[in-house]
Amino acid sequence: MSKILKQYSHTKYQLIRKITYGFISIITIVGFVAIIGYFYYINNTIKNSEGYKADTGAQVTSQILKDVPLENYLKNGKDDKYTDYEKAITKVCQDFKLRYIYVYIPDLKNNEVQVVFYVSDKGPTVPNRKLGTVVNWTLSDVEKDAFLKGKHDKFLEMNNALGHTVSKFAPVYYNNKPIAIVGSDVDFSIVYKDITLNFAKVFSLMALSLFLIYAILISYIKRIVIFPITYISYKMNKFLKSGTTEIEPITINSEDEIASMADSFNEMVSKINTYIKKITDMQDETIFSLAKLAQSRDDDTGKHLERVKLYCKLLSDELSQNSVYKDEFSQERIETLMKASALHDIGKVGIPDNILLKKGRLTDEEYEIIKKHTIIGRDTLSEVHNQFGNNSFIEVGMTIAYCHHERWDGKGYPQGISGLDIPLEARIMALADVYDAISSKRVYKDAFPQEKCIQIIKEGRGTQFDPVIVDAFLAIQDKFLEARLEFEKEVSSV
Repeated sequence: MSKILKQYSHTKYQLIRKITYGFISIITIVGFVAIIGYFYYINNTIKNSEGYKADTGAQVTSQILKDVPLENYLKNGKDDKYTDYEKAITKVCQDFKLRYIYVYIPDLKNNEVQVVFYVSDKGPTVPNRKLGTVVNWTLSDVEKDAFLKGKHDKFLEMNNALGHTVSKFAPVYYNNKPIAIVGSDVDFSIVYKDITLNFAKVFSLMALSLFLIYAILISYIKRIVIFPITYISYKMNKFLKSGTTEIEPITINSEDEIASMADSFNEMVSKINTYIKKITDMQDETIFSLAKLAQSRDDDTGKHLERVKLYCKLLSDELSQNSVYKDEFSQERIETLMKASALHDIGKVGIPDNILLKKGRLTDEEYEIIKKHTIIGRDTLSEVHNQFGNNSFIEVGMTIAYCHHERWDGKGYPQGISGLDIPLEARIMALADVYDAISSKRVYKDAFPQEKCIQIIKEGRGTQFDPVIVDAFLAIQDKFLEARLEFEKEVSSV
């Protein structure tokens, strides 16, 4: 037996070593391919994209100045038309997100250029580049080809006092003869930003590829080497990622140290599950208490949360049995909806009392403030979710808080989404909340009788409410009435 275990251990070591070497080789190959792809992407996509903007800016400017006697401005100075051209060129520079656009009349014999226009994305004022300024400048082959032959298919990269730029050029024609050259510059920092962004994309793609490879290798190792141990890890990870509140025990059918470890693990799981349940119950009660405290500001009876919780359960139970949504429900989803329903109006804690408790009709401005409670509730729960990680209770609470005032016809708020785009839990909550609002006494109205409540819900079918959920409500309206009367009895007995 000992000999067999030693042989097994040696075999396991050899296999893991081979897999490790293979994994390192794969990393090297994938990394090399990713780097090549990265530089290929830069050369063929980013610079082409930026060059297209520069080329388009130069071409548009060339068309703006076509058949304009530019030399007259060098002789006579600026006039109203010059100013109009300068504004138009500046707009092109800004629209195409260019750094500079400049128009030179070149003197090829003396290697000089004379400035006609020189604008930047900040405006027409560029130091040392005013109208008539003579600059010692030997045109490159790219610039000469653009000026004399109209070619503009190459970049010119420059780094001078005006910054590091990548340029494209186009000629300006007067009576079909080139009289000036337009230069259009892209700030290299923008290109560098694109390079950085695309490097991050390539790196992320490489990381994702390596993760998939790693997952396949781990699956292979689990099957032939350390399945019992990874099985325990799987159970733990499933618990951590699924949002459930219970760790599943494991079953190992062997008679060795692994089986003993599994038994110890199951004993530990039993104790952890007990502690988790206590903590979960305490957490749920704490959050419910906070939600109830927030709700108490505009809840005459103090039972609003309990009522909508029950109404949501009644609707969910009916939908899970007798509707087109029945396959979407599980007992866990119903339980989560019931608990999360308490969070639907938690954002009202951020609404001032003079608006929240106002008797009578709200002004348009006040109504807009009231509507913000959906966003406040979503953002508040989002902060909680970010702090405490994966929690289906909080996630559903965020959905309900944000979307329970959306309407089936898209006329709700805050997003104005419609139909099946509205999450199912929010659609259920919308009807439950409205029913409770109209069937309960509030600071601004008396409770409506059951017949009136049913009429209002019917009228909202297909406009305010999901027709399927309205049909479910009508099928169990007697249960709603029974629950309503029971709550009214509790309130009257206090």
